[in-house]
Amino acid sequence: MTHNANSESRGALRRDDFPALAQHLGLARVDIVAESGSTNEDLAAAAASGAAGHLSVLCAEHQVQGKGRLGRTWVTPKGSALTVSVLVAPKPTLGIEALSWYTMLAALAFSEAVEKVCDVQLGIKWPNDLLVGQKKVCGILAQLVTTPSGLGVVVGTGMNVDQHPEELPVDTATSLRIASGGSVGRTELLAEYLRRFAGLDAAFRAVGGHADTPLAGRNESLRLLVQHRLRTLGQIVNVEFPDGTKVTGEALELERDGGLAVRASDGTRHHVLAGDVQHVRRADGKYA
Repeated sequence: MTHNANSESRGALRRDDFPALAQHLGLARVDIVAESGSTNEDLAAAAASGAAGHLSVLCAEHQVQGKGRLGRTWVTPKGSALTVSVLVAPKPTLGIEALSWYTMLAALAFSEAVEKVCDVQLGIKWPNDLLVGQKKVCGILAQLVTTPSGLGVVVGTGMNVDQHPEELPVDTATSLRIASGGSVGRTELLAEYLRRFAGLDAAFRAVGGHADTPLAGRNESLRLLVQHRLRTLGQIVNVEFPDGTKVTGEALELERDGGLAVRASDGTRHHVLAGDVQHVRRADGKYA
């Protein structure tokens, strides 16, 4: 019998699970809505107006105008993904360099959550993707916001959870259902992600947002914790800039500001920042 993925009933997130969790984790609020144009844009607007505080969470069952990095469209079948944005706006506020680490902090939190909930191992592709093997399962988009108390950042994640192969837009994408061989509880996954995110946020703020200082309970810094999972390292990559220039070389390490160190074939070392690049791809054409 041919499986019709679009006819399958996908359960809604259990909203009643989150008020107690929010109180336990110190989250300002957790809002789960049926539909959003963009959870990042909606939460950023709430942050700018003062209506959302530190660790406010907005999750949409269906995001209809989602955008990835560089404005690429990201839309999934209703109930098949986890589309969630988190506002980081602590008092006192962190500096821009510390706030720029929250893309990687979210990547680490979600990769740990996935491993806990469905035993799928994820890797990080610099600067903002999560991978199963060589296929993308999650994209992350962070944007700086100005709140009444200072600078903050909204970190949006789009995790492919329950899609079947025919529902994925490209053959370089996958879902947790495909990777694990069965259904994955989105409520459990969201709850575990928020636990991991809140824990890492508290530990990172406790060291003043210094990415090279070991975190309490971890014995390693945020930079090293992320670097252990960074699939980009050791690969020969093509780095493409918006003006059309390119650098090809070996990805060496994650630098203190979250940038990527690349050693070109002529031996020169390049410091590449996420906001400065158009694409970072493996030179052999593979996605990872």
